[in-house]
Amino acid sequence: MTAPTPSVDHAALKSGGIIMQKDDDFFAIRLRLPGGCIASDLLPKIDEVARKYGRGEVRLTARQGIEIPWIKFGEIEAARKNLAEAGLALGPCGPRFRTVTACPGLPVCRRALADSQSFAHRIDRKFGGLQLPHKFKATVSACPNACSRPLENEIGFCGNAEPLLYADACMGCGLCVDICREKALVLQDGKPLLDRNQCVHCADCMQSCPTDAWKTEKKGYAVYAGGKNGRHPAPGEKIADFVDEEQGMMIIARCLDFYRQHGNKRERLYDLICRVGMDEFKAAVLQ
Repeated sequence: MTAPTPSVDHAALKSGGIIMQKDDDFFAIRLRLPGGCIASDLLPKIDEVARKYGRGEVRLTARQGIEIPWIKFGEIEAARKNLAEAGLALGPCGPRFRTVTACPGLPVCRRALADSQSFAHRIDRKFGGLQLPHKFKATVSACPNACSRPLENEIGFCGNAEPLLYADACMGCGLCVDICREKALVLQDGKPLLDRNQCVHCADCMQSCPTDAWKTEKKGYAVYAGGKNGRHPAPGEKIADFVDEEQGMMIIARCLDFYRQHGNKRERLYDLICRVGMDEFKAAVLQ
């Protein structure tokens, strides 16, 4: 006969990446993996812990993490220590700045315009785990394909680049016009003409041009704020364009200051923005 699980503060455990399962006798340990990356030589350690303290299985989370389920309460600390010795930390949960997600980015993805992994790790090192009124999620996507879903996070960064045509180098082949999925380009007098209202800054025209006639006029990240998923999903709103990493870090810091000062307990950033107005929010974070 097993001893009953002692009375525990489940909220405190959850904030440290230890999640109670449906069966009160068992917990899942959530690992902190910014950008969804892990060194392959650490996988055997996860396997070892899962076999020793759990049931030999792991789960991939919706936010690019790994969970080890079926760990008894009395073995949580031993499992955590075993992971920590290999450099594997537990991921923040509850009303905190959650582990940052990201797409592969440069130099892996051929469409990438930014090193999303490096930026995501930088954000996570600076802000990960900070206590806030409610959960706060951030992500970095390296291009407008938005694979990591920047519109569905409290703060989302999306790499972009604004093209500029050097007409003297253009031979008028029309390849960029054909390849533009946004129909933002037309040939006029033998040269491509860009409709900036249609352009999503994906850089397909620059990457396809055989003579390098398209150059980068501006490059950086579009910033989206106030997005969320869950029971009542809502897309974030673009609040800035072509920001660099330094500006992005500053926007996050100001956003968190605003959230801590004005957010109510268990109020998502989206609901706070709806309550105070987007104009007031932008005035605070884009000063």
